[in-house]
Amino acid sequence: MPVVPVAAKRSPLEIARAAGSNFLISFAFLSPGRRRALLAVYGFCRVVDDAVDLGDRDQANEHLVFWENELEAAFAATPQTPLGYALHRAAAQFGLDREPFDEVCAGVRMDLADRTYATFAELESYMRRVASAVGVACLPVFGADRERSRGYAERLGIALQYTNILRDIGEDCDNGRCYLPLDALQEHNVDPSWLCSTPPGHAIADGGPIEKLLAAEHQRADRLYDEAAELLPQADRGALRPARIMGTIYRDLRRRVEARGAQSLVQPPVRVPLWRKVYLALFGI
Repeated sequence: MPVVPVAAKRSPLEIARAAGSNFLISFAFLSPGRRRALLAVYGFCRVVDDAVDLGDRDQANEHLVFWENELEAAFAATPQTPLGYALHRAAAQFGLDREPFDEVCAGVRMDLADRTYATFAELESYMRRVASAVGVACLPVFGADRERSRGYAERLGIALQYTNILRDIGEDCDNGRCYLPLDALQEHNVDPSWLCSTPPGHAIADGGPIEKLLAAEHQRADRLYDEAAELLPQADRGALRPARIMGTIYRDLRRRVEARGAQSLVQPPVRVPLWRKVYLALFGI
């Protein structure tokens, strides 16, 4: 019997609210039509990402196949779910390209295999699929020029994704995943097994190896935001306001994670308070 994920019965708005994403505040600055389309894009990327986080790998693959088939159906005008219908409508209204969605599916499928990344360049190839492709998919919805703003969308996507990686190191390690580049771990004499939510005491001590590793990687992440800002086309600055808000909120999140140091591995995930998100959206860009 075909597997039907729970999210297959939910609307894009229900999916987004359940996720509690930092992105949601930026959606408020779009017109109703663009907001609905962006919710569809976000919702699809969310359920695909959630699919591979299921504990059972076979079940995760079945859920991913379900959504890959629904993507095919949405672009063929034969969707079977509320999310698929919303994506079909968004594609028709704004001329969405299918390629970025295929890239997202290919990227999250990489998470079904036990793998590590020897260098940041290797990790970047993964992040281009799971994050940069999302930004590229959103450009028509924002009303930005696809070619002119592509570089900005790609670089910002990598900055956002690496922030997520730095926030979720302990949780990812507990789930058998390590996204930090292995050469960075070797440089700071960090054993990958130390990056779990119960690391050895000496590893997370003040001035210890994990603290030094994280300090260096947060510097790298901060540079990614600077690089994205340099690629922002002035002609699309207004259209890209939601993306700029996302970048501002996530950069604030990165600073909060950095402030915890090695303790970020053992404490609950860092969050940006709602009041702070609203402030940054109104005055931070």
